[in-house]
Amino acid sequence: MGWVVSDVKDAEVVGMIELSNNRLFEVLNTKERLVFGSMANIGFIESGYMLKDNHFTLDENVQELIDDLEVYYRDGSHYVSDIVCNQRM
Repeated sequence: MGWVVSDVKDAEVVGMIELSNNRLFEVLNTKERLVFGSMANIGFIESGYMLKDNHFTLDENVQELIDDLEVYYRDGSHYVSDIVCNQRM
């Protein structure tokens, strides 16, 4: 699946996550996705998303997102399967 911009108009702000490499992402919760990126003066700039697993709680889905982002930055994009990113990453 390729990256496409997410509809975040009705998203709930989950909060900020800080990875071990000091990268910060704001996380938004939509009906189907956890969207991560950063706020800028023009609005939210999306870096990517992860489809939520409805068998898990929001906290468990956020932890999975954090784990995948840590792997992405430590080992590379070929080692993650749950997150979909754009070129900003």
